[in-house]
Amino acid sequence: MKPEEIQKNYHSYLTDIKDLFDPVIEKMRSQKNEEWRGQAWLAPINQIIGLAKHFKLLTFAKGFLFPLMAPAIVVLTGWYNSLPLSYIIGISIVILFATYYILVQRHIAKMATLGHPEFHVEALKATRPEEYKLWSHFIQKDDFSFNGLASSVNSLLGPRTDNSIHTLEAMIIDEKRQNKEHQIFIASLTSEVDKSDASINYLVSIITEINANLYRLTNDVLDFSDLRFVTPFTIYALNNNMLRKIKDVGTSGGSPKQIDLSIPRDPEYAVVTAVKSATNAAFADTPYPGRLVVAFSMRMLKGEKWVWCFHFDDSDERALSLVLSNDTIESRQIRRLVHVFCLILQKHMIATKEATQDAEEQAN
Repeated sequence: MKPEEIQKNYHSYLTDIKDLFDPVIEKMRSQKNEEWRGQAWLAPINQIIGLAKHFKLLTFAKGFLFPLMAPAIVVLTGWYNSLPLSYIIGISIVILFATYYILVQRHIAKMATLGHPEFHVEALKATRPEEYKLWSHFIQKDDFSFNGLASSVNSLLGPRTDNSIHTLEAMIIDEKRQNKEHQIFIASLTSEVDKSDASINYLVSIITEINANLYRLTNDVLDFSDLRFVTPFTIYALNNNMLRKIKDVGTSGGSPKQIDLSIPRDPEYAVVTAVKSATNAAFADTPYPGRLVVAFSMRMLKGEKWVWCFHFDDSDERALSLVLSNDTIESRQIRRLVHVFCLILQKHMIATKEATQDAEEQAN
């Protein structure tokens, strides 16, 4: 291609993109160092207010509020009177918070998307720092604009000297470099959007399982097998200096039936580390390549101490996201959710056992 043709092509490119990029860059500069998190957390509320102003609140309630209220209504009006109200309130709060958290995360994704009306540069900086880094050069240089660059190129299209040709060639090389960086940025953005969609799907699946369990709880059929909404699991109970396996759901069944804590092991099982811990923090081990066990302890009724163990493959993105990382929902909240269901089932076990004993005493 002749140098004259190269000049004309790049002049045409600059003319096309200056009106596209300059408004975006100016918006970024004006939003620099602004507070954005409050906007993100208030966005769902503002949407509700906006819908109400346009007489669409009933449609919103039918599509969003009623499905959330249904489980709560069933539980509150159910006949499972032995369940404490605090447990019902706690589970309902978890569901409501999780749903609101989804809406906030979706709005944050919009705020971090270039070209979206809700875009905010500080949201991009916080959630996608590598992408922000590509744009930070434009934001920091207040005197730069593509319109100015186009004007500079126009001046080079006059009578040319050898220096002007070299300058234009250097600009072409730099433009190619920037185009490559933009392609990398777009690929990274696509990957982040895919991860965000996957996280939302994970959270929706958890909420669906919780709703089903609430109905089963109300109908007095909830069982430990219903708690496999994250991964297969085992439960160990501490008895003196011995851990005894009391539940095994969905695993291969190869976990030890009992573990003597007085016998040292290297490396130590995650279930042993968890039961020795004074907190309910999560501990992981690898029983064999490609397999993970994540354990945490639970304070139960009657002074008992249980240890819950998640069992899953290290390639299970859903399990990794929910159990070990905090990119979908804080993993501690998943552990608390498991704990409260275990307390409910343990209380039912205790009540059943006491009722059986009373019946036997009366029969004697």
